[in-house]
Amino acid sequence: MTAKKTLQQREKDLQSLLATPAGRDELQQLEARYSAVGGRVRPGKASLISFILVCERERGLIGG
Repeated sequence: MTAKKTLQQREKDLQSLLATPAGRDELQQLEARYSAVGGRVRPGKASLISFILVCERERGLIGG
Protein backbone atom coordinates (compact mmCIF):
# COMPACT_ATOMS: atom_id res chain seq x y z
CA MET A 1 0.00 0.00 0.00
CA THR A 2 1.34 3.45 -0.87
CA ALA A 3 1.55 6.22 1.70
CA LYS A 4 -0.95 9.03 1.46
CA LYS A 5 0.35 12.27 0.07
CA THR A 6 0.26 15.38 2.20
CA LEU A 7 -2.05 18.22 1.29
CA GLN A 8 0.89 20.25 0.01
CA GLN A 9 2.21 17.39 -2.13
CA ARG A 10 -1.17 16.73 -3.67
CA GLU A 11 -1.76 20.43 -4.32
CA LYS A 12 1.56 20.63 -6.20
CA ASP A 13 0.59 17.56 -8.24
CA LEU A 14 -2.74 19.11 -9.20
CA GLN A 15 -1.18 22.49 -10.02
CA SER A 16 1.31 20.82 -12.34
CA LEU A 17 -1.61 19.38 -14.31
CA LEU A 18 -2.76 22.91 -15.16
CA ALA A 19 0.28 23.32 -17.40
CA THR A 20 -0.98 21.06 -20.20
CA PRO A 21 -4.28 20.63 -22.01
CA ALA A 22 -4.31 16.93 -21.11
CA GLY A 23 -3.72 17.79 -17.46
CA ARG A 24 -6.58 20.31 -17.49
CA ASP A 25 -8.84 17.63 -18.99
CA GLU A 26 -7.79 15.27 -16.21
CA LEU A 27 -8.67 17.89 -13.59
CA GLN A 28 -12.09 18.42 -15.18
CA GLN A 29 -12.69 14.67 -15.16
CA LEU A 30 -11.80 14.53 -11.46
CA GLU A 31 -14.21 17.38 -10.78
CA ALA A 32 -16.99 15.60 -12.65
CA ARG A 33 -16.32 12.32 -10.83
CA TYR A 34 -16.27 13.93 -7.39
CA SER A 35 -19.40 15.95 -8.19
CA ALA A 36 -21.24 12.81 -9.24
CA VAL A 37 -20.15 10.81 -6.21
CA GLY A 38 -20.66 13.61 -3.69
CA GLY A 39 -23.82 15.01 -5.21
CA ARG A 40 -22.59 18.59 -5.19
CA VAL A 41 -21.05 21.04 -7.59
CA ARG A 42 -18.07 23.30 -7.21
CA PRO A 43 -19.10 26.69 -5.80
CA GLY A 44 -18.62 29.50 -8.29
CA LYS A 45 -15.80 31.18 -6.38
CA ALA A 46 -13.92 28.00 -5.46
CA SER A 47 -10.94 27.03 -7.55
CA LEU A 48 -10.94 23.69 -9.30
CA ILE A 49 -7.91 22.56 -7.31
CA SER A 50 -9.48 23.57 -3.98
CA PHE A 51 -12.64 21.65 -4.83
CA ILE A 52 -10.66 18.51 -5.68
CA LEU A 53 -8.53 18.80 -2.53
CA VAL A 54 -11.60 19.15 -0.31
CA CYS A 55 -13.24 16.13 -1.93
CA GLU A 56 -10.11 14.00 -1.61
CA ARG A 57 -9.56 15.04 1.99
CA GLU A 58 -13.16 14.15 2.89
CA ARG A 59 -12.62 10.70 1.38
CA GLY A 60 -9.42 10.14 3.33
CA LEU A 61 -7.22 10.17 0.25
CA ILE A 62 -4.93 12.88 1.62
CA GLY A 63 -2.91 12.56 4.80
CA GLY A 64 -1.67 15.29 7.13
